[in-house]
Amino acid sequence: MREQQASEKLSIKQLQTLMIIFKFRFITSSLLAEYRGVNKNSLNRLLQNLVDQKYLKKQYDNSYRIDRKGARYSLAPKAITYLIKNTDFPQKTLHAMYNAKTEGFIQHCLTIAQIANGLNASHPNEFYIYSSTEISGDSDFPLPRPDLYLRRREPSETKPSEFFIELHHDSQPFLVRKRFNKLLEHYDDEGWPDGDYPALIFILASDRQAKTFLEYANSVFESTGIDDIELYALSLDGLLEGASFL
Repeated sequence: MREQQASEKLSIKQLQTLMIIFKFRFITSSLLAEYRGVNKNSLNRLLQNLVDQKYLKKQYDNSYRIDRKGARYSLAPKAITYLIKNTDFPQKTLHAMYNAKTEGFIQHCLTIAQIANGLNASHPNEFYIYSSTEISGDSDFPLPRPDLYLRRREPSETKPSEFFIELHHDSQPFLVRKRFNKLLEHYDDEGWPDGDYPALIFILASDRQAKTFLEYANSVFESTGIDDIELYALSLDGLLEGASFL
């Protein structure tokens, strides 16, 4: 029994890797290396070791090489069980990771990781960045949880201190409007425990779609009398190039 327990004890780097993959659900070695600020080659060895130990699942086929896509890594059942026993992550969220995911969902998760890396690069040490899985157990947040929740490390007197990021670069416009109205319902019914409701950032397919959405949102604000929510909409490239309002 002692030998079995010893073999299942993970190193700090291994556990940190599992926790980051929990954060984003799916990751590539390039995204993970950028997030951790480490060498990709050494990280590949760590990931392969976790795959060999059956803590991670690796998804890769020949089409990835043609499309220049990296292998995707996600938590295997053994890792999910380990995190249930050794962390305070919401068990309901961990159990949901047993289920198979669509290609669209996987791409969404990878884009969220890309956004987090972009924000860390353009605003180093400025925000705490939480994913939807990390806030899944907190009832203060709207359902479904925002893709990312940002909170400034130091409050600003001129800019919002908290943000909800909603990634809809592949969503139909009517679904974007539906989500926006759902957030307004949460604002109206639940409010926000820390005071001002977080500013909303909608990431859409193009600047043109962002402009159309803002026109719709402003008409809703005018008709409802809501004037204390800050809203931003822009393309994914626009956010990654550096958003001045952050």
